[in-house]
Amino acid sequence: MSELKTEEEQIEAFKSWWKKNGIMLVVVIAVAVGGYFGWQGWKTSQANYTSEASALYQNLVQASADLSDENNQKTVVFIAKQLADDYGDTGYAMFGQLFLARVDAEDGKYDEAIKALDDAIAKTKDISFVAIANLRVARLMLQKEDYAGAMARVEKVSEEEFAAQQQELIGDILISQGKRDDARIAYQKAGEALGVGVNHPLLDIKLKDLVKG
Repeated sequence: MSELKTEEEQIEAFKSWWKKNGIMLVVVIAVAVGGYFGWQGWKTSQANYTSEASALYQNLVQASADLSDENNQKTVVFIAKQLADDYGDTGYAMFGQLFLARVDAEDGKYDEAIKALDDAIAKTKDISFVAIANLRVARLMLQKEDYAGAMARVEKVSEEEFAAQQQELIGDILISQGKRDDARIAYQKAGEALGVGVNHPLLDIKLKDLVKG
């Protein structure tokens, strides 16, 4: 009997505890379960979001393979703007601006191309992207014969991995101003930055032309 009474007391004690705490326990469990599935849902949503941006970017890259085709130009512009508007916090949107600038440059719209690149630079802290964008802006300024602007922009690139491109572009700016000796030095620095055994036929041609001159 004493054992039975003890079990009955335990049951009654549990009932009493449940009346006081049962609802709260259910709420806690529900919140915990909801939080887990909410987290899983958020991760799935993020994965889908990135996947969509990636698919758009791949389409953009394919269209950019032949920018002599007006339809491809329109496709690149459309996708680049869609990436910027709907996926602006992804790297795909950032690199999409490089292609948008390329389309503008192909049409001779250098100011528009420079603006697209500067807008992208302002939205990122990725030093490699900033270096690439600054080199492209410098080339566009060179096309505009804005030599001072081009030189100022190319000198913003300080990353060692872009030293060869930087020095070659400096050489291009200098040769456009008729500064052949300075240009030759810059081209030589570009070759040194490439390293031993790395071929750059165009750079070799530029140096040979200066030697012949």
